[in-house]
Amino acid sequence: MKNGPARFATRLALASGAWLILSLSANAQPALEHSTAPILNAAAETAAAHAADQYAFTVDHWGQEGDKETTVKLRYDPRLPKGEQWRVLEPDAEHLDKGVKKVLKQLQKAESDENPLLYEKLDEMLAVAEFVEETDTEAVFVAQVDEDDLPKDALEVFMTLNKQGGYVSRIDVKSKKSFKPLPIAKVTNLVQSQFFAAPIDGGPALLAHTEGVVEGEAMFKSFKSVSRQTFSDIEKVETAKGE
Repeated sequence: MKNGPARFATRLALASGAWLILSLSANAQPALEHSTAPILNAAAETAAAHAADQYAFTVDHWGQEGDKETTVKLRYDPRLPKGEQWRVLEPDAEHLDKGVKKVLKQLQKAESDENPLLYEKLDEMLAVAEFVEETDTEAVFVAQVDEDDLPKDALEVFMTLNKQGGYVSRIDVKSKKSFKPLPIAKVTNLVQSQFFAAPIDGGPALLAHTEGVVEGEAMFKSFKSVSRQTFSDIEKVETAKGE
C-alpha cells in the first residue's frame, strides 16, 4: 500500500513519504477466509480493473499546525505537463502565504503517474488482512504495518467494507505506539483516515474526503498537525498513459 489515497493524504498532512508494507498477525482469521470474502474479492477485482483510470479533480484543503491555519483550493489535472498538474484556485496568486506555497510545493514535487483518488493494490492489502468485527452493514479488517525503518508493530491499517455497496468505504492508518520516522522526530499519535464514495454504474470507489492528525516532538519541540481534504468536480480524463 505504498501508493494511492493513503500516500496522498500523508503528503498533505505529514509529508513522510511512502511507508506502508503490510503483514498478517499470527492466529488470526484471514480476511479472505471470512464470510464476506466474495464481496472483498469482487471489490478488489473492480479496483484492479480501473487501476489505470485517470481523473481531474478539485480538492479543498484545510490544515493547522499550532496556531497557524492554511486553507487552499487546488485543481489537479494529469493531462498537464509535470510540475503544472497542480494549480491553486483559491486564494488568488497575489495572496498566497507561506502555508499555501508549502502545500503546493509538496504536491508538485510528489507528482507521479499514480491516481490519488483510487485505492491501489487492494488485493494485496486484503491478502494480509485479518477480520476484526462486523455489523449488519459493515465488516472491518486490519493489517499490521511492517516497514524496515519503523519500530515493529508501530502502525496498523484498518479497512471497512460496505457489505451492501460492495466496496471498501474507509481506510484508517493508526499508530499503536510512538515511533521515530526520523532520528530528530518522534510521532506519538498518528491517525490518517480516507473515506470513499459509493461506486457509480460499476465504476471504482473514489476518494471523497480525508482527515488526519499527527502529534509528536521534533527538535525538542512538541507539534500537532491536523488536516482535512474534500474532493469535488471529479472528471475522468484520458492521458497518454491511459489511451
